[in-house]
Amino acid sequence: MNLAVVADEPTRTRRRVRPADVVTVVVAALLAGVMLGHRALPGPAGSGLDSALPWLAVPILVLFAAAILSRRPVPVAAALTPVLVWTLMFGPDLTDRAAAGPHDLRVASLNLGAATVAGALDPLVDAAPDLIVLQEITTTNRPAVTARLSDAYPFRANAGTVAVFSRLPLSDTEPVDIQIGWTRALRTTVATPSGRVRVYAAHLASARAGRTAGRNRTLTALADVVRADPAPCLLLAGDLNTATTDRHFDVLAPLADTQEEAGAGFGFTWPARLPLVRPDHLLQRGMTTRRAWVIGAPGSDHRAVLADLDNNDQD
Repeated sequence: MNLAVVADEPTRTRRRVRPADVVTVVVAALLAGVMLGHRALPGPAGSGLDSALPWLAVPILVLFAAAILSRRPVPVAAALTPVLVWTLMFGPDLTDRAAAGPHDLRVASLNLGAATVAGALDPLVDAAPDLIVLQEITTTNRPAVTARLSDAYPFRANAGTVAVFSRLPLSDTEPVDIQIGWTRALRTTVATPSGRVRVYAAHLASARAGRTAGRNRTLTALADVVRADPAPCLLLAGDLNTATTDRHFDVLAPLADTQEEAGAGFGFTWPARLPLVRPDHLLQRGMTTRRAWVIGAPGSDHRAVLADLDNNDQD
């Protein structure tokens, strides 16, 4: 009698969906959705989210690391999605964008705050800018600021709590109304070796959690004045209390952000000890930005922003 050996039919194993995989997919979708659709969140909460966007890199990297450790393809693929979105949005900001070439105007801007004058201004003077734009100039610190800078910067423009100190001649100085109730902005004209540059110095109203109306009003007022200025070469410097990623920053879109043009990294300036955002800006039109960078200003809660500009193109 022949005995037939019947092999057991291989059992089909069904891959079980792990709860951790589901969590990874959901969180990855949320992170990618927040980055792509952050402007759908209205009001002050939306502005706050805009400002925090670069820091979504932290939860994104944590999620991606956890997915890699799981060694499962589905969570890895899901976690890659917000990584790619963040990289497309902010990857270029991580590169060094400085360009070789001459410059004829070096500018520095700093919110002094409660800093001692010598401690905060010494690093700026050492950087040898042609223009120093200062915010939070008060009756208390003004004499010390003037005494520290007047020898190297004999030309000066003042209006309220902002000031411009210059190695080069200044003219046509006047205050600018930004609808804040007192003077926190001015405009002046600096005569560079290559031509005249219109300079705006401003300190906008603060933006706090749930309270951005004052900041938005002053930002719009300043943008309207700048937009109406016919000067071919123009510089806006100061503490604008607005992050580059804030949707309201768009009203200044005709101006180029020197940090984005020729900086390295995000150039965060506040708070000085561990900078998380960049409310301090140097924006320009009609010129070429060669380099932009940030330095510490001991005693101030802000870091200083600097840029090298070439305005030869206006000839």
